[in-house]
Amino acid sequence: MNKRLKAAFLAAPLIGAGYFFGMICKQISQAYELILAPSGEILILLLWFLLALVAVMVSAGLVAALLRPVWAGIIVSALSGLAMLLAWQVTVGSGILVLVYFLTASLCAVGVARELNERIRFSVRPIGEGQAMLRMTLILVSCGSLYFGYAAHVEREGFSIPESYIEIFMEQMEKQIMTQMPVEGREEAVAQFRDEFRSRIDDFFEQTLKPYEQFIPLGLAASLFMPLVSIVSLLAWVPTMVLNLIFPLLTMLGVTEVITETQEVQRLTIG
Repeated sequence: MNKRLKAAFLAAPLIGAGYFFGMICKQISQAYELILAPSGEILILLLWFLLALVAVMVSAGLVAALLRPVWAGIIVSALSGLAMLLAWQVTVGSGILVLVYFLTASLCAVGVARELNERIRFSVRPIGEGQAMLRMTLILVSCGSLYFGYAAHVEREGFSIPESYIEIFMEQMEKQIMTQMPVEGREEAVAQFRDEFRSRIDDFFEQTLKPYEQFIPLGLAASLFMPLVSIVSLLAWVPTMVLNLIFPLLTMLGVTEVITETQEVQRLTIG
């Protein structure tokens, strides 16, 4: 296998991972109802997001460690960003976020390459340490996808309090009413309460939330940022572990090889 084929072999996973991450961002942009009314589906989406993030981190680590010259890795990062954009949506907002991803991935590639060149022995550790900014950027992109998707929904249809929340409150208060009312008047009291409660909710929304509804998507996306940072930080060791398994495998397949170099070192001492 010549070097060009090997380079393409190493570049393809990052481009594919970028496309995969873009698909997950598209799903997240449509998942605002799941987040407002959590269910088991949100856990499945979270697992897909973590898988996509790990895929990008691992493939970006391979590119940063092995593709030389460094500008070749930067070009692959650009292609990965383009694939992410096409899988997600081509808009100004998504384009800005993907540009941030490209710049961060490029900076990480340059930093990792510099750190590896300064080491005596090859190690995966600098790759993991050099990708902290990339992890944060991928979380930012995912939260941005949620914001843009929900903001578009609010602009089209306006914000509405999830019906499940209203039902929970009404059911709890209905129980209190039913325990305090005689049996023959319970149905009328509950029906009257429901009408009054619904009216008060509508008034509260119109007077309090309606003027600021355009900021609700931003608040929702921002509220998810730190929880995702915490979850991803706990799993930061996973890409490093995967890379520790992949590098020996690449050597066995003949894609990479270990080269030992002897270099002259010049020092200044007292004569």
